[in-house]
Formats: sequence, structure tokens, C-alpha cells
Amino acid sequence: MVSAPIPAFITEVLVQPGSRVKAGDILYRIESKEQHALGNGNHAVIPIKAERDGIVLDVQQQAGSYVTEGAVLCSVAEAGSLVFEINVPYEQRQYAHSGSKCMLELPDGTRLTATVHAPLATMNTVSQSERVIARAKAPFLPEGMNVKAVFTESGSFSDKGMILPKSAVQSDETLTEHWVMKLVDDSTAVRVPIEVGNSNASEIEIKSTALSPQDRIILTGGYGLEDGAKVVVTKEEAAL
Repeated sequence: MVSAPIPAFITEVLVQPGSRVKAGDILYRIESKEQHALGNGNHAVIPIKAERDGIVLDVQQQAGSYVTEGAVLCSVAEAGSLVFEINVPYEQRQYAHSGSKCMLELPDGTRLTATVHAPLATMNTVSQSERVIARAKAPFLPEGMNVKAVFTESGSFSDKGMILPKSAVQSDETLTEHWVMKLVDDSTAVRVPIEVGNSNASEIEIKSTALSPQDRIILTGGYGLEDGAKVVVTKEEAAL
């Protein structure tokens, strides 16, 4: 919370909800009520600065308003305060103990390695899952974003790969070489060798750095395609 250090009038508001700020950026300018009472046009304004990097969540005071000492001007979420709340099925809680590692997959395919810090005191009553707090090095993300958390017995992950449907990954007969088909333009598919990691019944971990979330991967229909093959991408029409 950013508060007024003295009783004062707000002369200027330099931020709005959603503004990203850095430590030292000026958020408000205020003047004391004594200076304001002089009314001589040469008021000594006091800058109110951000103490840390973050994003402005709300702006509670506007220009022209009078505020008392300690009144909240705005609130700033620190960039380093981001935490993830993970709902872990109670029967799998042994994997989500304090200090264990997990992999978080964001909606755009970005993967983050996170560390579990502590379980919360309450459970999710609907899904009967235990809530645990995990931290990861990440850019500031919007509150309420849903991510997927993956735990393994070994606890080892790479944050440079991604998760793909198993149907997108092809292999040779000995299962020693794996690859995916990637679109380099609207009609050309190229073969990209990859290294695979953990998997489940429907998804597989791609540990290689040859792919990025921005790449267009052929998820279905790519079996047997040659490197450089011409393809046609069509939209599936919904049945009425």
C-alpha cells in the first residue's frame, strides 16, 4: 500500500490501474495543506515514489482530493511477490511436500520450474484437493490465471521445453529418435528432431530447446509426412 506521508492535497496522479512501475518512479505529487492554503502558485510539491518494481492494482485518490496522513493512495503488487496456488489431489500429496519441485505450464505453453513452500490450512471442498503454495521465477502475471502443475517422483524438470499431445510426436521403430512436424509457412512442414521427457496417457514432455510456444506444430495428421512436405490446413466445421 502506498500511503500519504502527511495531510495533503493531491496535485497530480501519474498512474492508473494496470500501470507497470519501477522502483523510484513517481506515482503521485502532493502538497501540504499549509502550502495549498498559501495559494501563491509557487507550491512546493512532494513526489510519492514507488519503493519496488510492480504493477498498480488500484488508484484510490484522484487529483484535487484532500487526504489525511496515512491515507492509501494506491496499491502496488510487487513483481517478486507472485505465488501459485496448486490444488493437489489428497492421495498424491506425498509429491507436493515443502521443498519439492514441480513444472508449471502456462496457457501459452511457457514452462516454469516452481518450488513448493507450504500447504494451506484448508482444502478445496469441491474437489477434495489440498492447496499448496509454490513460487517460480516469472514475469508478472495477471491474478486468476489457470496453469497446469506437473509433479514427478524424481522432481527434475527442464524449464526450456513444453508439453504436447502424444499425437504430435513421431518416432522410429526403435523409439530412439523422436521428432515433430512444424509449419514454416502456410503450406510447408519440416521435421524437427526433439528430446522427450516425462509423459502420461495423453501428453508428453518436450525437453528440447528447438521449439518455442510460437511455433505451429502439426498435432494430428502428420504421421508419415516427409521433411518439406506440402500440407493443407483446414478448419473442422462444427456439426449442427
